[in-house]
Amino acid sequence: MQTEKQLIHKTFYETFIAGSDQRQPAEVLGQAYFEEQNSDESFDLSYIRFAQGEIYYLYQDYETAIFKWENIKNELEPWANKNIGDAYYQLGLLSAAEDKYISIETEDKTLSIEVALKLFSLYQERNKIENAYEIIQKALHINPDYPQVTNIARDFYEEKNDFAHAIKLAVTESIRTEREEWFQVLISYVKAGYTKQFQPDFFAEALLTFFEVSKHSFSQFIGALWHSYKNEESYLTWLRTINDLFFTVDLEANDHQWDHTIHLFEETFIGLTEGSYYLRELHDIIPNLLANWLLLSTRENGLFPSATVLAWNEIFPGTVLPDAVYKAESIIFEAENEQSGLENALQLFKTISDWAENHSVEVNNKVNWWLEELINPQIKNHFLLAGKSGSGKTTFVNSLLGDQLFKGSTTSFVILHDDDELTMNHISDSEQQTVHNQRELDEYIQADEKSLIHVKRPCILLHEHQCAIIDTPPINGSNEMRNQIFDSLPLADGLLYVLDGSSLSEREYDVLCQMKNFAPDLKVHFLLNKVDLIASDAHTAALTDEIKSQIGAIYPEAEILPYSSLHPFSQQLSKLNIFLSTHFPYSIKEKQEKRTAKVLTLIRKMLTDLLQKRVDMEKGLIDSIQWNEDILGRLKGFTNKLTDLQQEKVATIVAAYKELMKESKTELQVTIPRLLKESAEQIKEDSDFKQIHIMLNNSMNAKVKEYYEQTLVPMLCDKLENWISTSKDELHESQSYLKEMSETFNEIYQQEKLQLNCEFTILEDWRRDINRMTGRIQYENENIMLKNKPAQLLLKSAGKLFGAMNQNKMMLVNQYKKYVENETFEEVTESISRKLFLPFELFEKGLNQDISSFFTTPISEVEETIVETETTIQEEKEGLSEMKANPELFYDPLKLFEVNLLQQEFMLQAKKDYSRMV
Repeated sequence: MQTEKQLIHKTFYETFIAGSDQRQPAEVLGQAYFEEQNSDESFDLSYIRFAQGEIYYLYQDYETAIFKWENIKNELEPWANKNIGDAYYQLGLLSAAEDKYISIETEDKTLSIEVALKLFSLYQERNKIENAYEIIQKALHINPDYPQVTNIARDFYEEKNDFAHAIKLAVTESIRTEREEWFQVLISYVKAGYTKQFQPDFFAEALLTFFEVSKHSFSQFIGALWHSYKNEESYLTWLRTINDLFFTVDLEANDHQWDHTIHLFEETFIGLTEGSYYLRELHDIIPNLLANWLLLSTRENGLFPSATVLAWNEIFPGTVLPDAVYKAESIIFEAENEQSGLENALQLFKTISDWAENHSVEVNNKVNWWLEELINPQIKNHFLLAGKSGSGKTTFVNSLLGDQLFKGSTTSFVILHDDDELTMNHISDSEQQTVHNQRELDEYIQADEKSLIHVKRPCILLHEHQCAIIDTPPINGSNEMRNQIFDSLPLADGLLYVLDGSSLSEREYDVLCQMKNFAPDLKVHFLLNKVDLIASDAHTAALTDEIKSQIGAIYPEAEILPYSSLHPFSQQLSKLNIFLSTHFPYSIKEKQEKRTAKVLTLIRKMLTDLLQKRVDMEKGLIDSIQWNEDILGRLKGFTNKLTDLQQEKVATIVAAYKELMKESKTELQVTIPRLLKESAEQIKEDSDFKQIHIMLNNSMNAKVKEYYEQTLVPMLCDKLENWISTSKDELHESQSYLKEMSETFNEIYQQEKLQLNCEFTILEDWRRDINRMTGRIQYENENIMLKNKPAQLLLKSAGKLFGAMNQNKMMLVNQYKKYVENETFEEVTESISRKLFLPFELFEKGLNQDISSFFTTPISEVEETIVETETTIQEEKEGLSEMKANPELFYDPLKLFEVNLLQQEFMLQAKKDYSRMV
């Protein structure tokens, strides 16, 4: 061992130096070399040369050192080669050093690991990272106990942020060395989040090692892993791993306190049952989790896990190990519950509410209101006021308030609070509304059997007792009202039953029996009202005894207070105060437990409501799909009718326009040739035949212009105005039809869904365009008689030639007349017609688009509604399909919430027979 250290540190030369020798090592080795070389026997200079090489290396004479070490031919040759590599390294000849290190072949583990470490440093310096990884792993494989080799590897991995290798090293070393140093290194990696990339079973052997060596470190380790895997995909795998581990180890052979681990189990159970997991994911996890949780617990801290085991076993029989169930039963029957559990109950309520909100399920608003009411620190007690119709219950309430709050019996629950000012609210399943006046209050009280009316106003009795009175509907009302009263019994601290000045009826007795069965622990006392109608005090006492004998079998401790709502309240306040204080005493501890029980009752009601809502949601989707498909068919039929109407109106209005244009053109084509032919009358013998063609052209144009301006254009304007008026009637007829259809659809939708308003602006656009066109009409003189037609040229020439000869004038008159009277004037007529009607023909080309645009908005509105309806149907079908395909998405969380609820109920009933709770 000493020699190995000398070889490692290059101090082998010390073997040649005596302890008292004061000479320099080089001198001592030189003399030894000389003496060995001159020895008569065979000599071996390798040892001395090896030592000399160390001296030269020490004095940085690396070349001489290399020379010495190259001549070593004994068992030190591998070490000499290693030293040569060191010398090359010091000389900066890194490649030569690497080659020398790699060339060394030896079975000496010490030398092998020293060479590996040298190569590791060299590879880092040369940035040959892959080689560095390979060689450091080789060093760890050769001898992980070699000084600093594991620390060097760990530092290297951390420097490279390679925590995968660092974690594997920490796990291996923790298992191999069982040293606390490595335990803490591994725990630090876990806490830093570096271990999430590994599956939990990778740490199984390390966990066993931690458990066997140090329970404290084991607790730290599993706690760090637990928090690391939480919210990760491998979280459930981790829980399976930890379950298997605790089933493997012997927990009874040690006295370690597992408080931190127990808290992890509790926290995990609550997290798993918050509605994020399916039962199929938890069926093999939670039963074992509960068994291990209970196994780690003691009787002092075992109430929570015991109640949880029993609750899970109640909901999922046979899934928890029998031994765990037996232990849970033994603990829960003996454990004292030192906590009220209110905080846990409120957290469960919030968890369920949040889950419902995230799944678009609305929690009943009245449940939320009752929760706030029950935990109100200003209210010590809630007293239900019950009685049959005509018992005087309402007059009793009015006497308490000193005012008439309402008349007759109520069909709603009225909750009365003391307050400085009067405020009233109506609470329904979906919302809370302010009640503004007595009229609204009376309407709410009589109209809605399922609502709550919250009334705050000054009341001395409520103020002194810090209580609330809940006035209920008559017990002899409908079955639904009576069931609501029964459902409210667990929420009350006591019940005052109002009698009408007579003994109990058979019906009342039956109802009281049902109340006792429904809420066996509820305190019930009686108010004998209308005693003013009883003949004497003796009769009152006799009636009281009779009633006590009637109710003795149901409520043996019940007391009866005679009362008259007609007597001044101030005279009876003292008796009422004493009665309430005596028979409904207030206890802070008992109140906390009662509040917890009431919150749990609300939670159970909320779960029942949510289950029903799931059924209602599915039915609602089916009904909605059917309704939307029906309305979709109607909308598609309507859009076809709307398109037909559009095409019909386009055809009708365009046809009317074409007809008026045709009539106007015909009128022009008939009239103008006639007017031109009539101009023949102006041809006479005294006419100037040299200029007669000019005179006729001017005369004809004058006639046409007069007709054009005085007759044709006004007639055309009248026809166009009539056409606009007729079109307006047609379009209004369409709008009336659409209005009727919108009203029909809106009645179906029960909202203003469709407007179907058309674009009447096109009428104003038409009128403006027509006014512009007619305003621009001007007659332009036509070339009628001045054309170069053969007949006209011949007449003009004849007129110039024979116009001065009297005997020829008659012949010219006849020829000119004959020409004018027989001419068709088609070309002129066509020219006039074209100039006049061209703008109107262009206007006609736009009519089709204009009339179609009149219906654009209604058509678009219907088409958008069709698309919207189709989208709704598709979404609802997908939702319904998902609900049917994955019912566990809804039911599994509710089942887990029920386990949580039952567990809290069991804890509240500690030391009692928990079977009563199910």
